[in-house]
This record gives sequence, C-alpha cells and structure tokens, in this order.
Amino acid sequence: MAASNLQILRCPAGDRGPALEVLYQGLERRVRSALVAQALEDDRTGRVDLSGLWIARKAGWGSSPRLVGALLTQVLPGRAAAVWAPQTTAVWNRPEVAAALVRGALDALRGDGVAIAQAVLDESADPRGGPDLARGGMPRVTELVYLRRETATPLAAPRRPAAARLAWRGLDEVGEPALRDALEATYAGSLDMPEIEGARSIDEVLEGHRGAAGHHPDRWRLGFAPDDPEAVAVLLLAASPDRDAWEVVYLGLRPRARGRGFGAQAVAHALEAARPHAEAIELAVDARNDPAVRLYRATGFVPFDRRAVHLAVLSRGGLRADGPGPGPPLP
Repeated sequence: MAASNLQILRCPAGDRGPALEVLYQGLERRVRSALVAQALEDDRTGRVDLSGLWIARKAGWGSSPRLVGALLTQVLPGRAAAVWAPQTTAVWNRPEVAAALVRGALDALRGDGVAIAQAVLDESADPRGGPDLARGGMPRVTELVYLRRETATPLAAPRRPAAARLAWRGLDEVGEPALRDALEATYAGSLDMPEIEGARSIDEVLEGHRGAAGHHPDRWRLGFAPDDPEAVAVLLLAASPDRDAWEVVYLGLRPRARGRGFGAQAVAHALEAARPHAEAIELAVDARNDPAVRLYRATGFVPFDRRAVHLAVLSRGGLRADGPGPGPPLP
C-alpha cells in the first residue's frame, strides 16, 4: 500500500536485518548489532517469528526506495495480536511514516482475521510511540497497573469474615463447559477493558490464555459457594517464564458472588497454590477497575510498574451459538 511516495509492506526476509537495525536504533551500536544477530538466528531456528515485521520504504527522485521505518507485530492465540511502537529514520515527515506503518499493519492483521491488536508501553518507551500509535488507529484507552505480593507472607484475617467459604475445584473436576459458562458470566459488568467486549468468543479467549507461557491446566480453578450454585469465582494461574513468580492471569466473580468477600478468598487460594513453587504472585489490572485495585491493595499487593495500553478492535466477530462472547484483557 502506498501514500504519496511511501510504501508500507511486510518485510521481505532479506531486509529483516536492516529493519531490525531501525527498530533497535536507539541502542549503542555494539548492543544493537548483537541483538539483531540474535534475532535473525532465532528467526532462522524457529525460536521467534519475524513474519510480523513491517517496513516503510520511501522512493526518491531517480533512486531506489530506501528503508525509512519499521514496526513489529506478533499474532497471538485467540485472534489477538501484540503491536510494538514504530521506529523511523525519517526526519521531516516522521509522524506520517510512523502512522502509515501502524495503519498498514492493522489493515493486514484485520485481513488475517485478528480481532484485537494491543500495544503496551512502559515509562522507558520513546515518548513519540504513543502519539504514533494513536495517529495510526490505536488510541490510548487505559493504563495497566502491575502488582506483586510475596507468597510467604500470610493473608491477614479480614475485618468482616465472609459468611461462606468457597469450595475450590480444578478443571479436571468441573469440566470445560462449566469453566466456559462461569468465565463468561464473570464478564457481566466487568470494568476490565470494556472496549473489547464482544470482539472474541469465549473459546478464543480461552485459546489465548492457553497459549500464554507458563500455562498448565492444573492451575485453573473454580470456587463454588456452598449456599448458591450461581456464586462462582474463576481463578486462572500461570507460572512466570522468566521470574520466580506465578501470575494471576484472570480472577473474576459471577455477579452473585460479588460483595461477599470471595475476592479475598480467591487471592488466599492463589497464594496457597503458588507458595510451594514461587516466591511471589504478580498480576496486572486495569487502572479504571477500582474494586479490583482496592481488593489487591487490601490483600497486600504492591505496585511495581504502570504501562499505557493502546488498542484497536479490528473485528466484532466473536460469536457463539447464543450470541456475542465477551473479551477480557489480552493474556
């Protein structure tokens, strides 16, 4: 695709080295060269996939088109994709090049059937990245707050103990249909990324969670209230691939389980499950989700990072036989 003399295309294999040089241009030369060489080797051996690398070329008067920008995307399980902020070598028309890269990549992802594209920027990111993403069709929608809690420290007794105790069962006990129904019900009135509700089916959401590093089915649990079969908590845990921690991939309550102290019980169960295996539990929560933020602060979680979320909903095609499915934050 082209805008004036600018061409946006999927990066040919032979140009991946120069494109990676653009992506890593802010690093010291020796570090940059080592990272480019490692990425190309990992791509050659199948450890990483650089097929989602996009480039911008600009034609000059009487000269061959030159590389002026690059952007990396990665398709994830469950019709989702991660997008990184574009990098350019352009000077005078840098915003135009950056936005065109984002638009071109999103158009291709949409054509490939991807429903949700998300970019997450930390405080160390180039400050131009957020505006570039927004101009290209990925506005900033919220911030994710990253929280951590040591597993060795027991959970303090609540000031008002819950009237009932949840009975926890694993996926092998409850079965896939019960998990799907409970998970879908927890999205009713959810404050976590409401922008993507209905974009993916519940099966696609589960596919995304299963594709995350550290997933194991034994770490997916449902908590049932003894006095109400509709009061159910969903707790999905995974081992962090690069830290001595487990992650709360998802914690949700069906509407009838809310306001009864079951959220704190779910945190206690997560700590109990993780304690023999990891020194900490970590999670990310939408900064707008005040009830969840209060729960995690009250149960001893401490923030350690905060990142901006840029989002593009490319399709609302997440359909089940009985209607549109929900969509929580990407795994």
